[in-house]
Amino acid sequence: MCDGEVRAVPLHRRPDLVEACADLVNTEWQRSLGARIHALQKSCQEFPVCLMLIQGTGREEELLGHARLSLVVGRGSSLFVESVVVSKARRGKGYGRILMEETERYARARGFRRLCLTTHDKQHFYAHLGYVLSQPVQNAGSMTTFV
Repeated sequence: MCDGEVRAVPLHRRPDLVEACADLVNTEWQRSLGARIHALQKSCQEFPVCLMLIQGTGREEELLGHARLSLVVGRGSSLFVESVVVSKARRGKGYGRILMEETERYARARGFRRLCLTTHDKQHFYAHLGYVLSQPVQNAGSMTTFV
């Protein structure tokens, strides 16, 4: 077990963890490692952003979770959260809540006021965190704006 500070770090600031992050996300949604790495490498300062929940430092560092943020089409103050996953060994220990709190903190710091997400089996978890049902939205994914 890893002790120490838990923090959210954008994947594009820690490219050394892209393969570990790909393995983590693939535990929940299987995809070829190459395709997953390619998708994760799109994380950037502007969006989409992949946030990793990390605990510890140096050799004692452990990747606990992942969440991806992308823009919502037509809603400038909103972000779409997807691919939220906590390591199976760390589930049930509050890290999902911490991951969402850190994701919310990151969004607020960037000037966003609303997070949207979709879930099929975790409604109770998100409701417990204060999320409510809303109308569907369209996320921009990795679309770019052409001028």
